[in-house]
Amino acid sequence: MTTHSESSQQNAQEHERSHEAMGAVRNGLQLGGSLLVTYAIAFGIRPLLTHYLSPEAFGRFNWADSFSAIFFIATNLGLEMYIRKEVSRRPEHASDFFGASMLLRLILTVVLMGALSLVMAWREDPPEMRALVYVFGVAQLLVMCNASMAALLHAKGKVAGLSISNVVTKVVWGGGLLAVGVLGLPLPWLAVPVVASEAIKLGIGWYLARVHMGLVFRVDFPATWKVCKAGLPYFLTAAALATNGRLDIMILGMLGSHEEVGWYSAAWSISNVTFALNPVMGWVLLPLMSRAAARSEEEVSIIARRALEGTLAVTVPMMMLIVMGAPLWIGLLGRDYSLAVNLLRLQSPLFVLAFVTMTCGAWLTMTNREWWVTGTSIFGSLLLNPLLNLLLVPWLYAKYGDGGGAAGTAISLLLMEVVITIIMLGRMGRSAVDRRLLVRVAKTAVVCVAIVALDRTVLAPLSDWPRLIVEASLYVVGVLALGAVKPGEVLAVVKLARRRGNPEPEPAVVAVAPAP
Repeated sequence: MTTHSESSQQNAQEHERSHEAMGAVRNGLQLGGSLLVTYAIAFGIRPLLTHYLSPEAFGRFNWADSFSAIFFIATNLGLEMYIRKEVSRRPEHASDFFGASMLLRLILTVVLMGALSLVMAWREDPPEMRALVYVFGVAQLLVMCNASMAALLHAKGKVAGLSISNVVTKVVWGGGLLAVGVLGLPLPWLAVPVVASEAIKLGIGWYLARVHMGLVFRVDFPATWKVCKAGLPYFLTAAALATNGRLDIMILGMLGSHEEVGWYSAAWSISNVTFALNPVMGWVLLPLMSRAAARSEEEVSIIARRALEGTLAVTVPMMMLIVMGAPLWIGLLGRDYSLAVNLLRLQSPLFVLAFVTMTCGAWLTMTNREWWVTGTSIFGSLLLNPLLNLLLVPWLYAKYGDGGGAAGTAISLLLMEVVITIIMLGRMGRSAVDRRLLVRVAKTAVVCVAIVALDRTVLAPLSDWPRLIVEASLYVVGVLALGAVKPGEVLAVVKLARRRGNPEPEPAVVAVAPAP
């Protein structure tokens, strides 16, 4: 029989899990709200920027960003995932390695800047491109430092200040880019707003980390070396994933043209909106799964399945909006970018698959199978994807001319993501899906097929905006009618958020005198 103490312990554990889950929901909504604002700013600035820049200039801007980012992957050090897995359980551990890791990144930056200089001298890039790459190099260092700082705050569960910081710094970035475009300043100035916004974010993040978790700048190289060794699989995984969209653009610029990069980047800047939930996945889901992993693998599997269900419910309709409205969205960028319409359609399914692989990767990591994630990521991002690009980009560029090379890049990335998704789901096995998830995926697929069929037949005579509005309305009606999305579950999430992480009050215990 269960004793009173055992029953009390079980109730306490249930209480703790409920509190963690509701806190995660609250943090997710706070971060999601700030991300919606920042993505809205980015979505508004990009079309304005493309009106001031030709596809070639826009391509040069994005190529320089990707080129510098490939080099600065070395400064990742695997800290983000390590922090989310370990600091979530031991917040005081952050001060053991934070100071030395920052110094190590500064040393790496000096080395990497020298490497960038040598490569660009060998390529005989013009001075304007070199200056742009160097400024982006400084930006990449700040981005990596901010990612670690943010991971600390996410692990602690203190995200309100960070949410405000995201919005403020995005305003600085957007306003700076717009000013550079309006004033017609030289191309290297386009990277300056990135540096300014990231520098402000770093200052705010450092202040918040000191206040909320007592972070101390202490240099302890032996402790940091241990952290780097433990974070090696996370570093290799992050390095592989960071090349997606970066290495592709670098290859496209070398084997195609900067105009091809401009069209591809224009489509990417729109389809990338579907990645708005990506940070929420890492900031909220990983700490929650980390704590669940300390209790049981089954609990981690349940969280993973529900996360898959939730992200598919959000990303699939976003994908449909992008596919059906591709001419409208590309039209916002200006008439010079019309060749990006089909590129946008090719890119849109990528993000649905990416969310599936991210969730699978989180499950594998939290169940101590991180080297499987590392091996799969290296195979896909550093072997399969570059090989496909090297084959498809020159072939399609030679066969179809303008837009062909960019199509080869989009197809390569999509094929790679399909292969990775199959491998990841296969490794999870029965832990990946349950009947509930499969049924909802099937119902969602039926609605999507029906919408596409209507778009090609009954709704074809309508103009773009009315057709898109009708299709979006039909999608909502369809998923609700078939039960692919449950309104009650959505309301439950809202109620959890309104309670701000506090569990429902437990019923009062009435003292009863023992029977005589």
